[in-house]
Amino acid sequence: MRTVNLSVPGRSGDLPVLGLDHEATTFGLAFTVYPYAPSGADGGAEQMETNLEALGALLGTRHRLMMLKWATGSIIRVAGVTVEATSEPEYFAGAAMARLTAVVKVPGVYWRDEVDSTWTGTLPGAGQIVTPLAGSTGPIVDSVLRVTGPAVQPSLRDVATGGTVSYAGTVQAGQHLLVDCGGLRAAIVTTDTWSLTGGTDVTGTINATGPGSAFRWLHLISAMALGDPHSRAVLVDATASGTSGESALKIRARRSYL
Repeated sequence: MRTVNLSVPGRSGDLPVLGLDHEATTFGLAFTVYPYAPSGADGGAEQMETNLEALGALLGTRHRLMMLKWATGSIIRVAGVTVEATSEPEYFAGAAMARLTAVVKVPGVYWRDEVDSTWTGTLPGAGQIVTPLAGSTGPIVDSVLRVTGPAVQPSLRDVATGGTVSYAGTVQAGQHLLVDCGGLRAAIVTTDTWSLTGGTDVTGTINATGPGSAFRWLHLISAMALGDPHSRAVLVDATASGTSGESALKIRARRSYL
């Protein structure tokens, strides 16, 4: 977590500064390289050296983020990382084995679910639980919202932070308003899609309030429910006027973890 100390004359201590961002995280990975071929056969020292070179090529990636996957049981999380440093291999010649350590950095800070989840809510509707995002421990700032018309001035509010994102126009029947919170873009489309490409750009009519709203749109943050730390839920309030039975709200996003 980033820290900011703000003190003023005539007041003890520091002024509280809320809504701070997290720093990029760095951690070490320890590798043990064995002499086994992809078939499972023991290829001795020569195969171990081939395996070590393959690992070195992976850790030497510089033109893109390396995707790191962490799995335990049914829990799978991924993060894009950069390799900050690697040690020289330590060889164990008699066992045809080597060990080395790499230090990686997660520029985007958070671990994420491997795939997006889509949630369907109601419009309007208060205190709705976005069930696929339950269990998150970090903020979700790159969700895509889809409002199906008719809906006049639709708005979505994250209950935990009080932040909102709203559209100052009207979504007609048969139209969809797509709001890319991470890309700070919005468009009106007439097909059943999650792509803003080819739609009518309405970015200038989107209003955002809440923490960091000057440079990013809606945060979705889970909050502990009923005093149970295992019950972490994302709650949203959706408002709009002029709705009908065809009006709908959907959110597509991936959970975020510290």
